[in-house]
Amino acid sequence: MLGPLFVFSLLAYVCIGSLSRPHIGIMGYYGFALLQPEWNWRWSLPTDFQYQKYIAASTLIGFLIAGMPGNRFVGPAWRATAAIGVFLGIAYISSLSTIAPSATAFYMDVLWKCVFMAVMTIRLIDTPQKVTALLWVLVLAQGYNAYQINLQYFQDGFSAYATRGFGAKGDNNLYSALTIPIATCSFALAVYSTRKWVKMLAAGIGFLQLHQMMLLESRGSMLGTLLAAAVFLWFMPKTRGTVSAAVASALLTAVLAGPPVVREFMSSFVQDEQLDSSAAGRFSLWEAGYGITKDYPLLGVGPFAGQYLIPTYYPGGMDAELKGVHNLAFEISTGCGVFALLAYLYFYAVPVATSFKLLRQRELPIWLKTVSLSTLSGIVGYWAASMFSSGALLESPYACAAVGIAGAAVWQRQLCLEGDSEF
Repeated sequence: MLGPLFVFSLLAYVCIGSLSRPHIGIMGYYGFALLQPEWNWRWSLPTDFQYQKYIAASTLIGFLIAGMPGNRFVGPAWRATAAIGVFLGIAYISSLSTIAPSATAFYMDVLWKCVFMAVMTIRLIDTPQKVTALLWVLVLAQGYNAYQINLQYFQDGFSAYATRGFGAKGDNNLYSALTIPIATCSFALAVYSTRKWVKMLAAGIGFLQLHQMMLLESRGSMLGTLLAAAVFLWFMPKTRGTVSAAVASALLTAVLAGPPVVREFMSSFVQDEQLDSSAAGRFSLWEAGYGITKDYPLLGVGPFAGQYLIPTYYPGGMDAELKGVHNLAFEISTGCGVFALLAYLYFYAVPVATSFKLLRQRELPIWLKTVSLSTLSGIVGYWAASMFSSGALLESPYACAAVGIAGAAVWQRQLCLEGDSEF
């Protein structure tokens, strides 16, 4: 009974609150998307209730009532918004001639919400306080799930989610990729927070997320996590405390990983003839994805429909009706075409380049350092992991990119008010 009471009370607060303060809808949208109440309280809640649609609708209404406030769409905000808009437009045009109408309809139903709320995030997260608050919403919502995954492992002695993922976000590969951008938010908050208990909370959630990554045994996401960690360590402030914490984290991670996880990860680097069937099959799937892209370069075969041609293009054929390509770039190029892929990539390139530029500056406020470090390392790690799975329908990378762009827009506005137009 407590589950439904908490969830629907929170939903009512978000929907009503967003009518007068639409940024609340942004917080609620990503909070519900990552917390997954339809999964965490599945024994007492309907599993098909569309929480996010209600929140998106109330956010839009509140945005219009309030007179469309927020950041201006200029500079990085304009470039990123235009890119993701072009991607969605091409995807829609491609959907009109799809070879798999039902799969495409499902894909587009989720995709428009991801894109719309990312654009609303860029617009409505327009103060340093809102930027920091959204980071904490992301961390706490996914952190609860990381806690549940760890709890199940320590109670039962094995990870039940290593073979099936957690909730409705996909298999272990997808859920691990989803976690990477949120984990970088956790550690950035731990590095830059000034209060000790806040540092401890953020760092504790970050370790739960790292251990979750090991438990789910996704080799692609392990690689993505290592790359995200390398970027994070390079750009984080080098003090005695942060360096000591990084060394301790590395040692603790090595201890927690254990021999099975190490063996699973190291199997990614064996010679071709020693690859297991899963790893070897990835290369054949990518070859099939390249073949489809080459034959249908402009609009693809329909969003999420490329999987129906993979068995035909798979080297030697495949005895299956459909098969996922397990690569985000090929998922988009086979479904929507090369130009859609370029627009999608550019949407993420904007916050990466902007965050990189900001982090190279010496004098930045703490809140901007936090969001820039989160965005740069999180997106780099996510994209590396997604080369082995997918993720166009996962909300966390959109949120990470959008909050990074929003943070840059807030900073640009502050500089303009101070008479300095460059950042």
